[in-house]
Amino acid sequence: MKSFLLLIFLCLVGIQCQPSESEPNPNQVPYFSGKDFDPIWTDAPNKNINLKQVPNSLELIEDSGKPIFPETWAPKESLVVFFYATCRGICPLITRNILQIQPQLAEFPDLKIRSVSINSKEDTVPVLQAYKKTYKIQNLNWNFYTGKESEIESFAKETCGAEMEGFSVERGKYEFVHTENIFLFDKKRYLRGIYRAKGTGDIQRLVEDLRKLRKGKL
Repeated sequence: MKSFLLLIFLCLVGIQCQPSESEPNPNQVPYFSGKDFDPIWTDAPNKNINLKQVPNSLELIEDSGKPIFPETWAPKESLVVFFYATCRGICPLITRNILQIQPQLAEFPDLKIRSVSINSKEDTVPVLQAYKKTYKIQNLNWNFYTGKESEIESFAKETCGAEMEGFSVERGKYEFVHTENIFLFDKKRYLRGIYRAKGTGDIQRLVEDLRKLRKGKL
């Protein structure tokens, strides 16, 4: 009987001493879970179905005219930003800021930058190509995308937390608008970081998180 009670005690102690899945790990970039985007630190992301990940249903059209499916995102990390070509507000600023931080990102030569239009009806492939030409974007890993508006809006809101609405002077109505954030996705398409694209204050944190991803391979 004493041995049985001791065994139970040891099991309980063992359970209590095990680190929590959500316990912060300074050497690891967190995942994000649930409607509140709670940060989660785990070595087994595939066992948590609530983690934010690029949905398999998302289909985008690249500025080359080629359809892009989620499985083609791997095995490279991706930075995602939302924009639309006729935007006269935050979009040009975000694009210029990304151009300015190219030197800091040079140590990640295979990093993909994905600028996704939230105005897919107007931002056709020729429009995206013209946009790239206007901003003289030479980085071969930086592409612009259009697609089904409902899928892109769902991806922006549910996967990235870009749930913003505002009044569009250009369209004369309240509607979903883009966010000024940059979103980092790992090689398995999990959301791993959210950074402010306005200004360069968050860029060093982004670079450090990329280094952690490369080092930890998670």
